[in-house]
Amino acid sequence: MIDKIERLILEHFCTVPFHNLNLLYGSSQIIAIPGGTCSDKTLAFLSDLRMMGVKAFLHTANIGGKEIHRLVRININNQTYFADVGNGWPTLRLLPCNENTQFECYGMKYRTEIAKNWILVFHERQGKESLQLEINITPRPEQEIYSQIKSRYSSGVNYPFSRSLRFSMIVGKEFLFLRGNRLERYSFNDFSVEKLKKATIPKIIKKEFGFNVNSYVDFKHELNGYVGNIGN
Repeated sequence: MIDKIERLILEHFCTVPFHNLNLLYGSSQIIAIPGGTCSDKTLAFLSDLRMMGVKAFLHTANIGGKEIHRLVRININNQTYFADVGNGWPTLRLLPCNENTQFECYGMKYRTEIAKNWILVFHERQGKESLQLEINITPRPEQEIYSQIKSRYSSGVNYPFSRSLRFSMIVGKEFLFLRGNRLERYSFNDFSVEKLKKATIPKIIKKEFGFNVNSYVDFKHELNGYVGNIGN
């Protein structure tokens, strides 16, 4: 079952992009583009898991000390795992709650540490490791999480990507991450970054990711405020 779920994780990273267009420009304008931020991607993944008959539940995690991230908690043979399909980076393996784990994806390294009732998830890219998120293992009522999701654009929460464009997914043999006006390419043995001109970004999203965003956003006028700040 673990292998089957991890294949589904990979499928989602290849077909459902992480992006913050709904957050930046209004959710009603981008409905034809799948994916979104952590809540959107997590809910889509949770739905697929439940259709498979997997015991899966909404869960939350902390980023930068704030409980602003959503992921999925999974029960398999009386063991608990977490699937994080929504943080923008390719976390392609399940994270067990009873043991430390480590793995590599697209030239990046992941490792976890169990600290009492918490799972600390570390992410290393380009030789620099950082604490990516903290998962409190104790479940919270799903209805509370759904309520947070419903109000996520109106609650005043400042996310790490609140003021800078994001678009990422696995494309072919690479993981691509558009952050502001920088297109980062990660593979198993290479990394490159390209600084883009603002006016070319819609064409790059179409060419590299296969999604047309021109129908929803007037990038020439609206993008200027969102491409300079790279953030996390």
